[in-house]
Amino acid sequence: MNDNSRTSIHWIDLPGLILFIALAAIVLLQFLSRYILNDSIAWTEEIARYLLMGVAYAGSVTALRRGGHIFLEVIYRRISLNNVKPLAIMVDLVSVAFHGALCVLSIALALQADRRMISIDLPKSIIYWFIAACLVVATFLSLRAFFQRASLSNQDILDQIEKSTQDEEAA
Repeated sequence: MNDNSRTSIHWIDLPGLILFIALAAIVLLQFLSRYILNDSIAWTEEIARYLLMGVAYAGSVTALRRGGHIFLEVIYRRISLNNVKPLAIMVDLVSVAFHGALCVLSIALALQADRRMISIDLPKSIIYWFIAACLVVATFLSLRAFFQRASLSNQDILDQIEKSTQDEEAA
C-alpha cells in the first residue's frame, strides 16, 4: 500500500463522497424545513435513510481500499512471529467470505425487492443493487488484500501494521 492511497481521493471513493454530500444537503433541508419553516418536507426523511445506507456501504469500500478497517493489532504483536502470517491470511479469508456472502445475499434481496419508494416513484431495488455493487467491489478489494498479504513475510506484515499505526497516530 502506498502512502498516496491513504490521503488522496481515488475514483472508488467518489460515490461515497457524492452520497455523503447529498445526505448532508438533504438533512440540512430537513432541519431547515422542520425547525425554521415549521413545515417538514415529507420525502427528506425517507431519502436520507436510503442515502445513509449508500454512504455506509460506499464508505466501507473506501475503508477497505485504504486499509482503514478496525482490527486488533495488539494480537499481531503478542503472538509469535511464525503465527503472524497464518493469522493475517485467515483474517483476510474470513473477510473475503464475509463480503462475498453479503454480496450474494444483497443480490438475492435486490431481485426480490419489487416495491417502490413511498415518497418518490422509484423502485427500492435501486438501493439494493447499489449495495450489491459496493459489496462486489469490497469482495474484490478483500481478495486483492489477501493476495498481497500472502506474498509478504511475517516480519513484513508486522512492519505494515506498525506503519499503519504510525500513520493513524500522525493524522
